[in-house]
Amino acid sequence: MQRLAKPSDYVLQDIFGKSQYVLPWEDKLCPGNPTDDPKAGAVEYNEHALERAHNGGVAIKADPVGDAVNAALKTPGEAYRTLARDLAASYLGDYQFLMSDLEQWDEETKAVRAPRGFAVPGWQRPAARGPLWFPRTTALDRS
Repeated sequence: MQRLAKPSDYVLQDIFGKSQYVLPWEDKLCPGNPTDDPKAGAVEYNEHALERAHNGGVAIKADPVGDAVNAALKTPGEAYRTLARDLAASYLGDYQFLMSDLEQWDEETKAVRAPRGFAVPGWQRPAARGPLWFPRTTALDRS
């Protein structure tokens, strides 16, 4: 059963230096989580939750950046703290995940960092209502 949100469910948290409201039970980035406004976020999240439930609970689209952010926020250790710092710097345009840096990356986080090295250079800022994401490219796109 899919749980729906109400504005009072949201908890204020600091995410990469910005205060935003999150749903404590939802560990994935999705429409309405996180949000700047719990009332609007609840409406957006509930629409997304109903669509997800209607599709049999199957995730609508894989979110590799959201997974990287979740891993960086949830996994203890210096390697993941460094990953979180690099993700934030990438978002701000101060850092790029380059395959040439492969040897310098912590062994623990290489599997999370490597897909960022194949993404289009630079971090794509999220849409006002969507999760963080990197555009996918193919070898044909890079020619």
